[in-house]
Amino acid sequence: MTDPTTLVSTLINELKGQLAQSARELKMRDGWDLGCPVMVIDTRKDPKRVIATTIRGVTGVITTSRVIDHPLMRAFMARHKEVGAEEAVNELINGPEGEEFAEVWASYVKERDERGLACWSHDDAAKFASKSREAFEDGCLACVAITEGDEGDEVGVLTFQVKSEWLSPQ
Repeated sequence: MTDPTTLVSTLINELKGQLAQSARELKMRDGWDLGCPVMVIDTRKDPKRVIATTIRGVTGVITTSRVIDHPLMRAFMARHKEVGAEEAVNELINGPEGEEFAEVWASYVKERDERGLACWSHDDAAKFASKSREAFEDGCLACVAITEGDEGDEVGVLTFQVKSEWLSPQ
């Protein structure tokens, strides 16, 4: 993934026009709630995919996992970066918590097969909802960028905010 600051700067300048409508809608709101607009930007392909949604709708736009926050899945992901997926699975299944890992792994594989590779967890989505509330209070539109991953990650997720007044000065 490119330097996050550079990527955000590039995205907001390149996509300002596409972000402006959601900024206008946000400025008209009296208060924050789960219906507040947010933007999701998938940067993995050109042209970039820009999706206007709401806090409530963000998990419908971004593939979200119920499993990847489990401590054993976190251990798998860390080990996967070092030795690869197959070896990491074998180590954890044959480890002291192998039976529990096998159950978690089966849930992960089912989830991945049914919905595709998850970009983030429900916990990540909840944290983004909190950030969007802070962004609203600061007069900003909350955004999520899905990027190419780095260091063995399939995808990267970058959250940021943009002043609504800059996007839609009126």
